[in-house]
Amino acid sequence: MGNYSFLAISGKQGDFQYFIIQLPLRLVTRLLLFDEVEVPDTLRKIRSLDPGLIESTAGYLLAQAKDYVLAPFVATVHSQVVFTELTAEHSEIGWLSVPFTAAIILQHGQHQRAALQQFLAQMPERGNDTLPVMLVPDPDFVRSTRLYADLQQMTTLGTRSQRVLYAHSDLAMFVRQLAVDVPLFQDRIELEKTTISNRSTALFTLSAVYQATQALLHMQKEEALTAEQALRGEQFWRQLGEIIPQWSQVIRSEVTPAYLRENYVHAHTVTLVAIALAGQALIHAHPEDWSKRLRMLGSIDWSRKNTRLWEGRVMIRGRMSKTHDSLKLTTIALKRAMGLTITEQERALEQDLLSLHDTP
Repeated sequence: MGNYSFLAISGKQGDFQYFIIQLPLRLVTRLLLFDEVEVPDTLRKIRSLDPGLIESTAGYLLAQAKDYVLAPFVATVHSQVVFTELTAEHSEIGWLSVPFTAAIILQHGQHQRAALQQFLAQMPERGNDTLPVMLVPDPDFVRSTRLYADLQQMTTLGTRSQRVLYAHSDLAMFVRQLAVDVPLFQDRIELEKTTISNRSTALFTLSAVYQATQALLHMQKEEALTAEQALRGEQFWRQLGEIIPQWSQVIRSEVTPAYLRENYVHAHTVTLVAIALAGQALIHAHPEDWSKRLRMLGSIDWSRKNTRLWEGRVMIRGRMSKTHDSLKLTTIALKRAMGLTITEQERALEQDLLSLHDTP
């Protein structure tokens, strides 16, 4: 089938070899894949692009077309490669042979690649400019997912959702899988930002699902996830998507996430975490039949107009409240709705906090 032949410099980091090559910009956008269909699902599912960053980078390139700088890209080569030294004296310099059929998948530089496509569409004469690319052989897809996550962690601004998106802990990986598998979350999770815009099609942020699932499973950040916990966590969120009427409607595309955020308390992070905390208490109190008792949440009036229940708890003067007190009060209300025992400490706390909110 033939091979690409690149003049390359060979190097080593840890136990692995890498190669530095120069690619014309016109080939960068053709040869380096990021989230195309050729990229395996296991790699594609954690990848995302920030349109704002792409636009700003493209704007920079167009404004500084004769004096721009782009950092080197990092890509993995999913095939065996052959490196032939030029001379014995300079063994680190040689020709790198890569099969035409090899997938070369970008692990760092995705926003610059997308910006380059816009740049070259307007200035094709810059197509012969060159960019350094670090190629890492990974014929068995062993390193690619970890390499991408590591590079994003080192370069991201580090919002809470981004940390979950790129973390290696059992809990973070489980939450990312929930975002793919659970109908309520499918295509409705904001993967990188910590807030959701009014017109967004997202229902929750990835950080919110992480916080709620951590509370539900009562797990520490780096704790190992058991098969029983994973089964329970997925069952809990799947079942709630069927139990809570408005969540069922959003799954069936009968209402939008934006509509729920505007009209219902359960479309906000503080309530999602409270549901999880109440769920954790339910599972602890009724380990055998908790899923049947969970159906009691379906009869709650979650509307923000239901001020008799939500005002002073998750709402203060009609606005959603994100305070720790609001989380506690909402959890207590949900525990009571499911027939769970309210401790004297919780009862006293509830009385104190609600009376405080009632004070003019």
